[in-house]
Amino acid sequence: MALISTSSITEIAWEVAQALVKVSTRDQVARLSMPLLYPGGAMVGVEISRLRDGFLVSDAGGARREAGLLGGERSFSRIAHEAVDRFGVQFDHNMIFDVDVSEDELVLAVIAVANAAKTSVENTAIHLASVQHADARVYLWERLERLYGPKLVGRKLKIKGSSEQWEFDAAIRLQDHLSLFEIVAPNANAVNSAVTKFLDVKDIGIAAPHRVAVLTNLKTTPHLAVLARTARYISADASDEDYRRAA
Repeated sequence: MALISTSSITEIAWEVAQALVKVSTRDQVARLSMPLLYPGGAMVGVEISRLRDGFLVSDAGGARREAGLLGGERSFSRIAHEAVDRFGVQFDHNMIFDVDVSEDELVLAVIAVANAAKTSVENTAIHLASVQHADARVYLWERLERLYGPKLVGRKLKIKGSSEQWEFDAAIRLQDHLSLFEIVAPNANAVNSAVTKFLDVKDIGIAAPHRVAVLTNLKTTPHLAVLARTARYISADASDEDYRRAA
């Protein structure tokens, strides 16, 4: 039987607050690990250091490094400038920061820098995913057109499911059926989006088109068992015979 805490709600709230924000200090610099996560799972960090006439609040280049780990350091510079304008802070191509912050403005400055850093990396990840999806789609079109000929391959085909209309990356119109292809990146959001499309088309019934998920990274794609209930799946670099069987 679980023990009921005898602490007051105020004490409990302070315990939660202390667990959410971790603080460390070194050489007159305080680092706060914020309750915000970058796309890679790391906590957003903000540093506070004292200046002559106030404080410097910065991410110490953490957002740029996180974007670099995603492979998006070149895109990050442009995207970060847009984010800092939104949150009223600055960016010097290395770190996101606010300078000459007074003591009574520290809380707002920390919040602004942390959110600008998080948003910059998130938007970089979204941009990269869009570019990668576009590249994978072109590759898919070329593969299918080589296998079946351009006349049988549809690009960005829209089709009505049981309840809504969806756009699929590609389609093949064979004599007795239609096969829909959707590129799926190795993350939960991409899988969930594909499953939603496939399930709604599947619910058409016996006349439903065949459905094929084309995985850009088969080994790291999550929820494959769920995906398999709504569609066949193959690796993007599968053999021609695998593509034919899937269709």
